[in-house]
Amino acid sequence: MKPTQFFSLLLITFFFASCTPSRKISKKTINQDYHNLTFLPEQIQKLGLGKVEVTITPIDAASLDQETSEAANRDGGYEKEIVTGIEKIKSESESQSKAEKAYYNGVINGIEAINKLVQQNIIPSNTAYQLKLRILNGEDSGRNGTELTSLSDSENFSNYYNPYKINENYLSVFKITFENKGNEIEKIGLKELQVVSGEELLYPLGMEYFESNLKQETEKIKNAYRMNMPQELVLTPSQRITKFIAIPAINRKNENIQVQIIKGKEIVNFDFKIKEKRIRKDYLVESYDIFPSGFGDVNTQYFYYAVTYQDGVSFATSGDRIFVSEEKKKIPASIYVVSINRTSSRARTAKKVNFKFNEQEKNKVTVEYESMNKKKK
Repeated sequence: MKPTQFFSLLLITFFFASCTPSRKISKKTINQDYHNLTFLPEQIQKLGLGKVEVTITPIDAASLDQETSEAANRDGGYEKEIVTGIEKIKSESESQSKAEKAYYNGVINGIEAINKLVQQNIIPSNTAYQLKLRILNGEDSGRNGTELTSLSDSENFSNYYNPYKINENYLSVFKITFENKGNEIEKIGLKELQVVSGEELLYPLGMEYFESNLKQETEKIKNAYRMNMPQELVLTPSQRITKFIAIPAINRKNENIQVQIIKGKEIVNFDFKIKEKRIRKDYLVESYDIFPSGFGDVNTQYFYYAVTYQDGVSFATSGDRIFVSEEKKKIPASIYVVSINRTSSRARTAKKVNFKFNEQEKNKVTVEYESMNKKKK
């Protein structure tokens, strides 16, 4: 987003916002209607070929968003998207106008301010990541609370690092744990595994598939090498290893699905039944406005916000108004604010922690700059 195209509009918006003491509270109903796919039984454990005990669990590939994000965070890849964006800003700095330089210097300063909060354990790392994306990429990276992911009861993680999401679609995935119960080395080959769905025979995808389809997504390829079943898995005595196999999305109309391990003339079958259930839930949501206090003239600042619910979801907001469901009104929440001065590019931060939305008068949440930044006596 080029700041020169929006400065006038933003100034007008902030002017009217500052002159308007309150906005009308808005309520709406959000409908959640989706199909949930379950497997019966949830997992099967059998003594496989030789002395290897095998446990197979069908899983939702989206559930690996968290694991792959945390893995990327451990090896430094988690911040690659942020670092790449900052490097691009710096490389284009010479051709920027004075106003653009101030804007993008502010973006860099805002991200650095969030990094300090993470180092001090003031903000959760996932919340910080989403807030940095919001500052870097603009409103498209934010939410207003009406999204189904925002209404969820559990934290959402980026699928940016999940190798089992390709071309915006998730593959069908099975988690397989191998445990060598014997005293000899055991070997399991990828080609010894296959999946039968109705009359369809599917083979687990090997690393060549991920390398071919994820050419520009190095972090996903790295996680594929870490997680996916190799061409040959070597198990030493008493060793227990968990790997994943992926196949193209299975046909939900096929009620029976079977995972097979075949070695020579020996076959071990793992039989599952698929059950599809339609789930519908309605959420009544109500608007709340965030008011930053103690930052001086709001017309001179850009403001960015993130909200996190205790033991629940967190997200960066698209603006200063968010919608909260009846259930989440009663859950302790925290809001984090980053302000960036339009002229000096100075970044400041504030927070309001462990409050409840249903205790806020007139649906206003005031976050004071001084609350985080007062000097200790």
